[in-house]
Amino acid sequence: MKIILVNPLQENPCMPGPPKLILNEGGVFPPQGLLYLATYLKKFSRHEVKILDCIAEALDYAGVETRLAQEKPDVVGVTLTTLYLGDGYRILQIVKKISKDIITIAGGPHPTLFPKQTIKLPEVDYAVCGEADYILGEMLDRIETKKPLDDMEGVLSKTSPNKEVKQLFIDKLDDLPLVDYTLLPYNKYHSILSTNNPVTVMMTSRGCPFKCAYCPQAGTKIRKRNAKIVADEIEQYIKLGIKDILFFDELFTLEHERVKELCDEFLRRNLKFRFHIRTRIRDVNKDIIKLLKKSGCRLIQFGVESGTARIQKLMNKNLDLDKVRQVIKMTRQEGILTYGNFMLGSPTETKEEMQATIDFAKSSRLDFAVFAITLLLPKTEYYNQAAAQGKIKEDFWEKYILNPLVPIDNAYWPDFTKEFLEEMCKKGYNEFYFRPWYIWNYLTRILSPAQLTTHAKAAFHVLKSFSLSKLTGK
Repeated sequence: MKIILVNPLQENPCMPGPPKLILNEGGVFPPQGLLYLATYLKKFSRHEVKILDCIAEALDYAGVETRLAQEKPDVVGVTLTTLYLGDGYRILQIVKKISKDIITIAGGPHPTLFPKQTIKLPEVDYAVCGEADYILGEMLDRIETKKPLDDMEGVLSKTSPNKEVKQLFIDKLDDLPLVDYTLLPYNKYHSILSTNNPVTVMMTSRGCPFKCAYCPQAGTKIRKRNAKIVADEIEQYIKLGIKDILFFDELFTLEHERVKELCDEFLRRNLKFRFHIRTRIRDVNKDIIKLLKKSGCRLIQFGVESGTARIQKLMNKNLDLDKVRQVIKMTRQEGILTYGNFMLGSPTETKEEMQATIDFAKSSRLDFAVFAITLLLPKTEYYNQAAAQGKIKEDFWEKYILNPLVPIDNAYWPDFTKEFLEEMCKKGYNEFYFRPWYIWNYLTRILSPAQLTTHAKAAFHVLKSFSLSKLTGK
């Protein structure tokens, strides 16, 4: 059988967000989940598999329809995310428009969170809850021989839509084969924060044990890959001419011994590449930062989120803000770029507290900052608080996921208007990026002429989107 795995467009978010031009300038990244699935099928099954990355290929919906019609697949698997469910759903509609005989499989974060709602979508034949690497081959075998899938763990079908499903987990990540990166258009992936393109992303671990109030995937088991296998994958990328890697682990430095294992292996093999990581403020010290720098780390992304102690506590983060400043300073001193994530609009947060977060981002001397509006994401503590307090009149997520072509009007904390939060977000970007110290710092720490061009384009789109008159006051 022939299966096409589709990474959908991101044209239609669940509610209006940053303009597409700004998102595109930020970067285009490979769909690692689909890559693992395709690699496993290619190695261990007799089925033909291809990946269609609609974002990297810059396809519109007409282009997607043309490509899928040309490929004539027997099965199409589509990654669904809740925030862009409308785009995934449109792909499913296109598939069934081409031929009702094409079997559709929905996988990814959304069916994992909402398996029973996903299988109710008319265009979905099967929904998978969790990591499908080990079962997708068997699913295709059964589909080909017209054998029922009702007894398969983690799989819902039209004939068993209400069955209780347990999320599929791969405990031993080292059992997965090294990804076959040639299954993707690997020269088309890029990041605004990288020194050179193309880039790739990879994970040395999966999961996060912490329970932040705004996160729908809080409290998941940490699973780690062997340092030698991680280095093997990096060597593969270097051979393809890719020397910038973004590690998408939630907590790269959670265990210091593991960081040492990874970095020592990178150094032992003399791997010449640059990398970025994401981690917590609590999990770094001077020795770890020095080792990361020596191994090729060029940027660390910190989840700071708030510049006030009260909101830190509300988020279940409880960061010491003085410690945050110290770690940022220490990281900069070692020559590693710093990137801070911030959220505006937590429950009961005041305008003054939001401004305090903006001021904290400025005073901490970060190299980059992102200000996001806090969404009441499904099945989070924040969302449950809003429901318990009667702040929301209906379960807007349940309504949206059953009709994803109609966006949500407002998924923010109901005490705030959407317009107010958007203005505060714009204010954050304006005050952080358009100040003399930042412009001077940026120009003196710029890493390459190519970056200067890319960042200038992104800045233009920010100005255009946020309205030049609002930012300059003219």
